[in-house]
Amino acid sequence: MCNARHSDSIPPSKLLPMHSTMKRFFLAALMASPFVFVPSLASAQDWADVTIKFVLDGAAPTLPDLNGGADAFCAKQQIPNERLLVNKDNKGIANMVFMIDAKITKLSSEQIHPSLREVPDTKPVLDNVNCRFVPHVFHVRAGQTIEVKNSDSTGHNAKFVFFNNDEWNQVIPTNGSKTITVKKAESGPSKVECNIHPWMNAYHVVTDHPYVGISDADGVVKIGKLPAGTELTFKMWHESQNKFDEVSVNGKSDSWKKGNVKFTLKAGANDLGTVSLKPDKFKQ
Repeated sequence: MCNARHSDSIPPSKLLPMHSTMKRFFLAALMASPFVFVPSLASAQDWADVTIKFVLDGAAPTLPDLNGGADAFCAKQQIPNERLLVNKDNKGIANMVFMIDAKITKLSSEQIHPSLREVPDTKPVLDNVNCRFVPHVFHVRAGQTIEVKNSDSTGHNAKFVFFNNDEWNQVIPTNGSKTITVKKAESGPSKVECNIHPWMNAYHVVTDHPYVGISDADGVVKIGKLPAGTELTFKMWHESQNKFDEVSVNGKSDSWKKGNVKFTLKAGANDLGTVSLKPDKFKQ
């Protein structure tokens, strides 16, 4: 009959082999599918730490102390000229800035270490101590608030020169402080000046990423928790730089055009070597 069910016309003993065959067919199809049983190619981001050292390859200039004679308090202070600080024992250059160049290297959120993604709620402190700004060079994340202090017994003012933020110029009373919130990243390091004492200056580096290092008295820079395995462009900067195109790295000549250099870091510790700079690379 035409209305008979198909299963009624086939004995159960014949249905079992067909069912088994279909099961094997679908199992094979699933295993062959590119969307099933294929492990993800994505892997967790590895992180790298960097050490680099900057030294002067030649005689360091002799810079006399600054004269604070126009102010009775400042006249009593020994005020060093910080335009080019070179360690007399190991020729290390202080206050060299070494950082990721955000104009070239664009970092995604995933390429910034989880512990560094949020803007710190701590306040970088710029103090007036013995008629000089301390520190002389400092880093600020866009969104941070700077505390400007005056530990001296004479008045100072602090004039922040910006390109992307509003200029800020405030008198800082003796033993007092004021705050400034920096909202945007800057295109490069910029000055802080004291108009009352014109020899006083410092430099701020404002970025929207955390990867900025400033060399210590031995010329050493350390930056932690950078993204490993991807090409990064770094930039070096110094307030007295003349032209940083030609350098020597571990005794071998190299070209760092406009102070830029590219590295692909391995996970863990990375020693980028000792970078030597001739005295003519700095303005006298």
